[in-house]
Amino acid sequence: MRPKIKICGITREEEIRMLNDAGVDYAGFVFYEKSKRYISMEGAERLKKQLDSRIKSVAVTVSPDAELVRTICANDFDIIQIHKDIDEEALRAATKPVWMAINVSDAAAANDKLRQIEQMAELSGKEPEGFVVDAENFGSGRTFDWHAGNIPEMHGLFILAGGLDAENAGEAIRLFSPDVVDVSSSVEGNSGKDEAKIKEFINSVRKAADNE
Repeated sequence: MRPKIKICGITREEEIRMLNDAGVDYAGFVFYEKSKRYISMEGAERLKKQLDSRIKSVAVTVSPDAELVRTICANDFDIIQIHKDIDEEALRAATKPVWMAINVSDAAAANDKLRQIEQMAELSGKEPEGFVVDAENFGSGRTFDWHAGNIPEMHGLFILAGGLDAENAGEAIRLFSPDVVDVSSSVEGNSGKDEAKIKEFINSVRKAADNE
């Protein structure tokens, strides 16, 4: 089965057109001010309205508080993606599906993070829909060690991120059979997302999946 495709870090109208034309499955908007792909809520809402109805919008956050989560839900983003710290009140505020990020650069840390997520899910009553398996610094364009066996057993969608590109996508799909592949930096040029690189990545993913 082909994994679904998420293009993260959307900031321009031209990039929305690229995603609509390419027929991807998810568009990620980064609400983290320290990221070079940061976009304001107003800017993301404007772009989101131009997305093809088949493409789901993902609000990417870092240690969000309940106020930000409520704002995201009020603006009708389809999914909330959470990196770093998890707040019980923020999870309780989520009326949309949640994807939790796990850094798998270290096996012990990855297992600790999963336990923390499970505890917060129990306290808040909000089970994650999926888990974003990523390298230490999301958006860095670097892979984690795919052969180290650091990925804990998870129940939910498996979203694979961290340094994916057209060249390594096939190996990643063969190794992990992810539900979703999540890409950002490798499909960028000098001024943002690059249409040719997006198409190349998509073709690589689909070819690899069809050969499985």
